[in-house]
Amino acid sequence: MSSLAPKPALDAVAEAEAKWLTDALLGRRDCDTFRKLKDLCRHLRGSAIAPRFRSPPPTGQERITQCADAMYRIFQSMHQGSDPYSFARRARCFLEVGSNPGGFTRFLLEQPHTHGVGVTLPVDEGGIGRAIPPNDRFELHELNLLDLVSHYISSGTLPFTRTTFDSIILDVDHSSPRLLVAQLLLALSTIHDGGQILLTLSCIERPQAARILIAFSKVADYISLSSPPQAQTWGVFYLHAQTVRVNTPAYRKLIDNLKRLWYRIHSIHTRDPTWDEEDLITPWEEVMKKSNMDLIAKLGNPVWETQLKALYRAFEVNSKQSD
Repeated sequence: MSSLAPKPALDAVAEAEAKWLTDALLGRRDCDTFRKLKDLCRHLRGSAIAPRFRSPPPTGQERITQCADAMYRIFQSMHQGSDPYSFARRARCFLEVGSNPGGFTRFLLEQPHTHGVGVTLPVDEGGIGRAIPPNDRFELHELNLLDLVSHYISSGTLPFTRTTFDSIILDVDHSSPRLLVAQLLLALSTIHDGGQILLTLSCIERPQAARILIAFSKVADYISLSSPPQAQTWGVFYLHAQTVRVNTPAYRKLIDNLKRLWYRIHSIHTRDPTWDEEDLITPWEEVMKKSNMDLIAKLGNPVWETQLKALYRAFEVNSKQSD
């Protein structure tokens, strides 16, 4: 290419790299489930098939209650069996950023020795108010997350009775890059050494989720992913980072990079990071390394399997129809 040729716009670069990641995963021998999932999505779009739910999707308070119950069941399934590393068994002092509609917190507070702090949006900013009944082991704060993180970064203080936690749940809007940065910075700044973090993300095959996954793999001893079985939440998955090591060079580098990223994007109106700025989470060249692509495929396969089954059920499509 001539050196005089104009460089593509940044959004075009991001789009091209996102396509590269998808194509690279589709081309792997160990990503057959992902290929089936993409084929089914194309089939459904081309056929204009509408999902067939047994009853109309809920709205209003009914939807809030159903979402809370679904979140409760997700934690319940993670708690089954004798696994000593299940999230609830290790949670004694937790922070939930989201607490909306509160299914995760409700389950954790059923454990008698657990205490927690919750952060939810003010009602005038889209919050739903107190979704969790009052409990002397749980304090709930209605706060703007961006303002909270900005204040914490500048002052080092938080308006909570506890400011470090062994377990942190991040369940704010996963489609907002700026909110993801704020959540990551708050969680990694307040986690105990050896603690655990549960983060809601969307589509592991997308660059932002891949960057975050690789970043956590460097600071935690073990990473697992799970996906809710409902088609209404298609694409959503939960990243569980266990035994986060805060006294390591990798952790210190990630924290420093997230702070640098925050200083760049934060202003009166905090903006989303650019493609190049997201290299501060994980450089794109690292995502493309074979070892990291292997990790994405390994952890992604169970998630894609759950998503594929959910779409088959919701659209009443036989697996042979999408071949």
